[in-house]
Amino acid sequence: MELIPIAEESLGVRSMAMFIRTKDLSILLDPGISLSPNRYGLPPHPRELERVKALRGILEKYAEEAKYVFISHYHRDHFTVPYPSIYMYTTSESYRKVYNDKVILMKSPEDENWSQKRRYYGLRQAVDGIAKDLVLADGKEFTMGSTRLVTSRSLPHGEDNAKTGKVIAITVIDGDESLTFMPDVEGPVSQLAIDYIMAMKPQTLVVGGPPIYLARRGFGEEYLGTALRSLTTIVRAGFLNKLVIAHHTLRDLNWRNTLRVLFEEADRQGISIMTYARLLNREDELLEAMRKELYAREPPPKDYLKQFRSTEDEA
Repeated sequence: MELIPIAEESLGVRSMAMFIRTKDLSILLDPGISLSPNRYGLPPHPRELERVKALRGILEKYAEEAKYVFISHYHRDHFTVPYPSIYMYTTSESYRKVYNDKVILMKSPEDENWSQKRRYYGLRQAVDGIAKDLVLADGKEFTMGSTRLVTSRSLPHGEDNAKTGKVIAITVIDGDESLTFMPDVEGPVSQLAIDYIMAMKPQTLVVGGPPIYLARRGFGEEYLGTALRSLTTIVRAGFLNKLVIAHHTLRDLNWRNTLRVLFEEADRQGISIMTYARLLNREDELLEAMRKELYAREPPPKDYLKQFRSTEDEA
């Protein structure tokens, strides 16, 4: 199994896009990329715009090879939208490059909140005539030669009562190799998410970690403690070789120190904790978390902000 990180916070954007290749399968996971429209009261820095452009190109390159696309949920950093956006570096045609002639395994809208349902139906209408097939994938299994895909049932986007909606995870099993891809569970903190991981027993877990940067908005010490206990339980369970912490966690420059206890436990268990960047043998570049510093160090031209005044807060 070959695992290729495409875009994520450690690579300078909001995303969890990843490509997986086996002898029998090529699949693009959560093919979305975006930038935060407003962090520290500032729009994206020019370096962030350069990065989203570059990574959009890489995403489209791997989309050419992929036969399958997986969409865990309908936040706009997890799928390519069918309209132009400065924050996602999309044109009105970008979505065609991602979804044309693909089998799309997608989260059912049935138990989603209103905004995610609306995005689902907008996407479905756009891809109906160009995708090879559209499959509501919650809680299903698929076999392609010697490769199996096992999706979770609907999981909370965070805690069980989270208002941010629902997601699904997917596990790729290729012979004796296995990987679970679990976006936006924010820990995990829900027992439903933990139970799925324990049932799958993956060698590699790619997980959306706790949103440390939102500590003042209800994600404080108690929430972080729950997430750390969950991750520690998983690390001690005996099946993991590699834990990839991703996404919300890496919107805080101090995230490694905040998760220090987890790093220490993983080290005792002989488990590597990685980021998307480290999987590519690169240093983490947390451009969003560095935005204030970037504006101070590399101030953009005076007319730079004009381009954002007529755009929506899309991400």
